[in-house]
Amino acid sequence: MNLDSLLVCSDDRALRVLRNVLGELEIHVEHCADHVSAAKRLAQHSFEAVIIDCKDEHSFGLLTRVRSGQQNRKSLAIAIIDARTNLQTAFKLGANFVVYKPISTEKVKSSFRAARALMKRERRRSVRLQVDIPAYFRFQNGDGEQASISGLSEGGLSVRFASSPAKKSGLISFTFALPDTTTVIEATGMIAWQDSRRRTGIQFATLSDAAHQSLKEWLRLQSGEKHDPPIRCSLMGLSFGGCFLRTQSPFPAKTRVELLLRAADCSVKTEGKVRRMDPELGMGIEFLIQTFEHRRRLEQLIQRMTASPDAIAEVLVEPEGLDWDDAAADSSEGATRSPVEEVEHDPLLELFRTGATLTKKQFLLELEKYRLAGSPGSASELNLPEPNVHQRREPRVPASRPVEVWRQDHQASLPQTTSLIDVSNCGSRVGGLVFHLKAGEVVHLISDGVDAQFQVIWVGEPGTPQEGQIGLQSMKADN
Repeated sequence: MNLDSLLVCSDDRALRVLRNVLGELEIHVEHCADHVSAAKRLAQHSFEAVIIDCKDEHSFGLLTRVRSGQQNRKSLAIAIIDARTNLQTAFKLGANFVVYKPISTEKVKSSFRAARALMKRERRRSVRLQVDIPAYFRFQNGDGEQASISGLSEGGLSVRFASSPAKKSGLISFTFALPDTTTVIEATGMIAWQDSRRRTGIQFATLSDAAHQSLKEWLRLQSGEKHDPPIRCSLMGLSFGGCFLRTQSPFPAKTRVELLLRAADCSVKTEGKVRRMDPELGMGIEFLIQTFEHRRRLEQLIQRMTASPDAIAEVLVEPEGLDWDDAAADSSEGATRSPVEEVEHDPLLELFRTGATLTKKQFLLELEKYRLAGSPGSASELNLPEPNVHQRREPRVPASRPVEVWRQDHQASLPQTTSLIDVSNCGSRVGGLVFHLKAGEVVHLISDGVDAQFQVIWVGEPGTPQEGQIGLQSMKADN
């Protein structure tokens, strides 16, 4: 079953790239070229993802309306923004993911790899499977009743009781076996709704980790949906409270994740929540510890990693779903959290909270304090571009105009048609290039029949907002 997305975009090139990539990922695309038609469609239909080319105030307004509406307030929102847009502004307006312009196939694939895994997970969490499973229910007044479960999901079940629903209040205990397995689920729940036909919806109150994993896997198999492999990440920072993972496919803040940390012949599976996401760097995750034994095993693994960083094999991450109401979710956690989960003040977690106020370079320098010796990801190794390395003689003016780019040493080859991003009397910035250029090379730009020579003065690094861009200085300006 394909995932449904709404793509709001009027840029033909971006539209082609997005359609191709989303098609490969089995994400169905419904396209709207303007915000007016998109707003109407959002009011009529629910989508797993809403992708918006945020080029003006109307586009950002549409992003806000996605979150305020009823149909798609829990849809994943992906904002396509340029490098001048403040990242935190896009997140505050409701974006879960961002893709920087000019978009490229590889950049879109990286972002939507994580988005697709989360879209699938959110759909499985919300869908209630129609079943017919015998179960035994015991109520707080001591009565018991045999009944058949008619609907089952990760969050609860629906059942039709034979007796009056009036006595069915408070905590209910129940037991049932998952069909075609040897797994018996024992849990408790609270009534979420009832109707006049004695049908009742019950929300899980307590469910062991093992039972939850079994139920989750059984539901996935019944849905017939292919399982996305976990995201492989590099460990950039580690403490007893959390970790920062380097990846080109980070999950958004508020995502609950399952992590598998491996070092030599030792591994620990734990849960966490994404507290900071940067599309260029990765994600900061807070560990969510369930038991004292779990805490002990995790601490042993961290101590082993710290003592022998060369033993670190990998970190695998899978999404468990978004906590849409983060404050309420955290409050709920606090109500049932055991003392083992209460950790002392952790500077790395504090860095995740304050990181948005720091520049990227400042954040990386702070993160260095928590990096294991020998692990990848230092500020120097990431080779992030300095935005002001090349001092401009005058401001550049935004421009969107098709141009042909020829390499000086490849006159016999075909040019690439791309577009300007901004221009000045001394130079310009071009985006969307696929062939590789180096600083110092000379290129020809042809626009409206005019051929001009430029020297490449900088090249955008892969994985950054400037990927696929080049900064050019007019050869004529140096004469």
